Amino acid sequence: MARKGETFNEDHYLGLAIRGDREGLGYLVAAYRDLAYTIAFRLVNNAEDAEEVVQDAFLKAFACLGQFRRASKFSTWLYRIVYNTALTKRSGRQRVIASLADPPDETEYANEENGGWMRLARADRKKFINLALDQLKGEDRLILTLHYIAEKSIAEVGEIMELKRSAVKMRLLRGRKQLETELQRLLNEELKYIR
Repeated sequence: MARKGETFNEDHYLGLAIRGDREGLGYLVAAYRDLAYTIAFRLVNNAEDAEEVVQDAFLKAFACLGQFRRASKFSTWLYRIVYNTALTKRSGRQRVIASLADPPDETEYANEENGGWMRLARADRKKFINLALDQLKGEDRLILTLHYIAEKSIAEVGEIMELKRSAVKMRLLRGRKQLETELQRLLNEELKYIR
C-alpha cells in the first residue's frame, strides 16, 4: 500500500496506468491487492470468490481509469469498487458473511534466535483478533478493518461503504466495544485450557 511519502510515486504510476502503461498498472496492483483481497474476503468469506472479486474490481477500475478525477484517493476509489463488486458477488450466491481468520504461518515459529517469541506473540495476537472479528457483523468487521488496518479516515470509510460520517463513527464505537467483549471472552476461554 502506498505510504505518505509515496504520493509522488503513486501519482507518477497512476499517470502511467491511465495511459495504459504496464508498469503503472503493475504498481497499482502490487500496492493495493492485499487489502483489496482482505475487503473482498471479509464480505464473501471464500478465498476463491475473494480472488475473483479482486480481479473483477481491478479490471473494472482499469477500464474506468480515464474517468478517475482524483476527487478522492485512488485507494478509496478502488476499495469502493472492490466493496461493491463483493456485495454483488455475495448477493448472487447468498453467502453468510464471516471473517478472515488466517491460521498463523508456522514458519514464523521456526527461528527463536531471530525473535521467534515476538513472532509467536504477534501471531497469537493476530489469531485472537481475527477470532474476535469473526463474531462481529460483516459491515462492522469491514469498517474496523478499513479504519484500523488499512488506516482509512472516517470520511474515506464512509465514501467506500456509502455511509455518513456519523454512521461510520457509531459503527466504529460499537465495533470496538464488541471486539473488546469478544477478546475478553476468547482469552478467558484460552486461560481455562492453560490452568
